[in-house]
Amino acid sequence: MAGNETLDTYNSSAPQLAEYFRGIGPRIKYIDRALDLAQKNDGSADILEIGCGDGRDASAIVKKTRSYRGIDYSASMIDIAKHAVPNGEFMVADMSDYQYPEEAYDVVFAFASVLHLDRIALGGLMVSVAKALRPNGIFYISTKYRPTYQGEWKEDEFGRRLFYFYNQEEIRGLSSGLFDVVFEEIEQIKGNPWVETALRKI
Repeated sequence: MAGNETLDTYNSSAPQLAEYFRGIGPRIKYIDRALDLAQKNDGSADILEIGCGDGRDASAIVKKTRSYRGIDYSASMIDIAKHAVPNGEFMVADMSDYQYPEEAYDVVFAFASVLHLDRIALGGLMVSVAKALRPNGIFYISTKYRPTYQGEWKEDEFGRRLFYFYNQEEIRGLSSGLFDVVFEEIEQIKGNPWVETALRKI
């Protein structure tokens, strides 16, 4: 993923970030959308969430699925997630290096996590996630939008983090040959545009 400074920020500011995310709440609408597209909104889905952070979305996902695993490269965030969602399975792992099991999941979620990957790394992740999904499985991505792809450092009260901004064309191009786009839109979240994309494994 991004350089060590981004990871250091997540580790050192984990409690403050977790408190901030709690104020926003889980992305229930997006979770249901992905499960519906996978035809698995009946409690039978096996789920992987990459970049699960403090378990903000895991708290809602585990109630709707058969099994859940969340990975994140921040050990501090994973510690919070384990306490917040004791019935989830969590492990410290970098999404770019994680050993993805073959055809193990019905849905893979990436909420506000691939925004720390450049386009080369995201292209590699597309291949890994396609391998990990069952036939017709869904890869759901929510990431920061700009009309043109670019990377940018951001410094705020939590520290410095490197973000990459994507658009629909970039995501379509990186997923081509592996996935079909079955849903996409740009949505304003707290005044900032985000790309919401659901990809179905070919």
